[in-house]
Parts: sequence; C-alpha cells; structure tokens
Amino acid sequence: MEDSRLAYRVRTAEVADALALRDAIGSSLAHPDHQGRRESYRGAAARGDILVLERYDRPAHDWQLAGFVECHMRVDDNLSIRDIGTAGDEPQTGVVRYLLDQAFNSFRPAGAQVKIRRDARDWSEIFQAIPGFYLEGEEYRRPHYWAIWRWDRQHAREAERQSPSTTNQQPQRLRPRPPSPPAGGPGSGSSIPGRDTPGPPQRGPRPGGPGRDGGTRPGGPGGPVGNARPRPGGSPRRPNPAKWSP
Repeated sequence: MEDSRLAYRVRTAEVADALALRDAIGSSLAHPDHQGRRESYRGAAARGDILVLERYDRPAHDWQLAGFVECHMRVDDNLSIRDIGTAGDEPQTGVVRYLLDQAFNSFRPAGAQVKIRRDARDWSEIFQAIPGFYLEGEEYRRPHYWAIWRWDRQHAREAERQSPSTTNQQPQRLRPRPPSPPAGGPGSGSSIPGRDTPGPPQRGPRPGGPGRDGGTRPGGPGGPVGNARPRPGGSPRRPNPAKWSP
C-alpha cells in the first residue's frame, strides 16, 4: 500500500488525521447543507471506526484525503454507517461507492443501516442506486426528519437477478430501424413480411397473368393496377376461372 505508483489507497484513520479530515471534507452525510461542520473526528478515529480514502498527488508527491466512511460493526453482525464525507462541496458518487465497497469487504456484514436526512436528495439518490439498499422507514430527530435505509443480502441477490434482464432488453430498444424504400420508387407502398431490409427493385408483372404471384402488386404511384399484358396480335390473356378459383 505504500507504493507511490498507486493512485488511491484505503487505510484506517489515526487520531493524527482528525485535523486533516476537518479541513479536507466539504460534504458529509451528517451535514449535507454545509451550514455546519463536525466538531471532531478524534473519538471515532481513536476507536478505529473511520476508513479514509487517499489519492496520490504526483506533482506534490503527497497523499491527499479524498473521502472517509465512519462505520461500526454491531454485535448482531449489522454494519451501522454513521457518516460519509468527500472532498468538495458536493458528494462524489464514485468516492462514496468505493468507500462502501471497501467497508463491506472488510466487515462482511449480514446487514447494514444508514440514516439520511430527508431533504438530502443527493445522498438519497446515491444509496437508492446501490443494489440491496431499500427505504425501511423514517424517524424524527429535532429539527429534521431522517430516512432509514437498510441493506441485506436478500435484497442484494434480488437486485442482481433483475439486472441481467434489463441489460438484455437494452439492445432491442437501441436497434436501428431498416431504411424505407424511397417514395415513388419501385415497390413503394408495399411491405414484404419477414424481411429486415428493403429488397431489390421489383421487376413488375411476369408474362402469364397474375396467378404466379397470387394477385396484383402495385408498381408505385401511377403504376399499373394489374399484371395483365396485351398479347401481340390479339386481346389480353384472361385467367382461367377453373384454375384460379379458391
């Protein structure tokens, strides 16, 4: 983890990180409206409840804080997510997801719970998009309402089973439609079932009457309405009623 070629690293926060966390974190789950900041990270860091994500700044040759997650494993094997923060004024979705993955991989909980202020839409959307999290209920802690989000393995498995069907349907919606024949050209106004692309231009009626093609075919706007052609030196051939009667 100390290799400088790594772009990111995750480690357990120490008490000495408390001041750097307070200076670097601009958006947190506990204070989503930027009206106040957390008083101190010292107590949680001393208990080992904070994981910090650092990125390596190559020009400065130094590690800088990108975010943190504070969580506690309870005796019932449920992970209590108490706070999450990222650098910058708005929560960084990628940083939050990465920190949660690291926390879940470290503790392997049977379930998890996080409380989000009801008016913190950005944070609610992040957890709503994570498979396995669902809204369990609400509680009131003056002066705000808090939404209770819970995660368990059953909901995570159900989300995984539903995701492949959504992925398979996507190419069908994005499949381009075949181009239509040009208006007024050969074969316009007619459709050919079972063909995805327009075929070659129709050559018009064959000699011998309409029987071979099962009836008349339009030849475009202003084209002939039948396949009968005049015979040289005589009247047009008439179909045999006995042969083509249904």
